[in-house]
Amino acid sequence: MAAAKKELVEKFKAEASRAGALVHEAVDAKDANNYVLKLAQERNVKHAVKSKSKVADKLNLRERLEKADIEVKETTLEEWITQLAGKKQAGRKTIKQMAELISKATGKKLNHDPQVLLNSANRAIKQSCIDADMGISEASVAIAETGTLVITSNSGDSRLVAVLPRIHLTVVDCENIVPTLEDAAARIKPLGKNKADGYISSYVTYITGRNTTADIPGAILARAQGPAEEHILLLNGATSNRGAA
Repeated sequence: MAAAKKELVEKFKAEASRAGALVHEAVDAKDANNYVLKLAQERNVKHAVKSKSKVADKLNLRERLEKADIEVKETTLEEWITQLAGKKQAGRKTIKQMAELISKATGKKLNHDPQVLLNSANRAIKQSCIDADMGISEASVAIAETGTLVITSNSGDSRLVAVLPRIHLTVVDCENIVPTLEDAAARIKPLGKNKADGYISSYVTYITGRNTTADIPGAILARAQGPAEEHILLLNGATSNRGAA
């Protein structure tokens, strides 16, 4: 890691820690997976939810947790459907197949109306987030000067994953750490080019440290409107591309 980038990473770690987040910089993929598994086991996590994350997928993080009998549910609609279908039935689905999968997942016999299926799927995903002990997200950008995470998404599941469970874990590629808020804005804007309408992602969530409130006199209290714990897992480019060990 270049000296300038290392300095930026150290600045981010210091500021995120000062804001109340717990930061771990993984030395390799095995260390990253072990950190998340240990965290889940120490906090008695039985059910986790995961929004779309290329980094977590490269680490095979979901599979590692599932091997330890921790249920992990995907929350992005496409990923959720793929998970329901299983690896042997991966690929595009007909409306009839979608109805069968969502009916089985919700325990309700659903017709083939696409809107009915979408509404039922969204309710099931939201309930998973409500019931979850841990949410796992990926930050598109992280800001060194404030220790802030920036999570972008075209669907609302990413925000539910970040705020509803009692523990939130964010994976961050160190290459996506930038110095300032202005730098973060410049990084986020081009992401809209990947969308059909060309506009910025529909959901942009900024998270700085652990959720607290000072509104009740006498103490700074955690989990006012969000997780009681904010964990950040830092990985460098080589680590995030190496896969699970």
